[in-house]
Amino acid sequence: MLRVFELDEKDKMILELLEKNPEMSQNDIAKVVGLSQPSVGARIKRMKEQGLISHVYGVNLKKSGLYILKADIKCRKPREILSKFSRCPYFLNGFIVAGNKNLTLMFAGEDLSTLEAIIDNHIRSDPEVFDLEMGIILKSENDMVMPIKIRINENEPPCNSDCGSCEYYLNGLCLGCPITRYYKGNLWR
Repeated sequence: MLRVFELDEKDKMILELLEKNPEMSQNDIAKVVGLSQPSVGARIKRMKEQGLISHVYGVNLKKSGLYILKADIKCRKPREILSKFSRCPYFLNGFIVAGNKNLTLMFAGEDLSTLEAIIDNHIRSDPEVFDLEMGIILKSENDMVMPIKIRINENEPPCNSDCGSCEYYLNGLCLGCPITRYYKGNLWR
């Protein structure tokens, strides 16, 4: 079981300042929280080493213009389904959860029909999936920065699909996989 981090008031102030402005200097933080710069630096280093804070670069999904799809899935083997998408360029993140739906997956794409094709071809068709609810995220209250696999150094699509024979692709309902020569979108070009 993961342990809960113990933070004092100074740690909490540092985290709050970094959350609002990740580029804030340690000197500026020290002035606000009433500590020396070396003390602030040591606290930040400790929190990084504990895995409590990290600096992630990615695309701000709130401002990107991309569509975000959330799929809540009831399935027999959530880890296996999750691993199917680990190398998919459209895949953002996945969560094994407690409750009726035991897996949540998030995808980002340039159009809704491509995201629907991913759901239909790779989730709904899986015999281990019993139920699925999906939705498009319409609004994010806060900025949400997520790494997106922009530079792809793969030769074969991770799902082993052939876009050239896929009915969604052939009917113009999917942009295709950015890993293949069939991709018609703009983001991964």
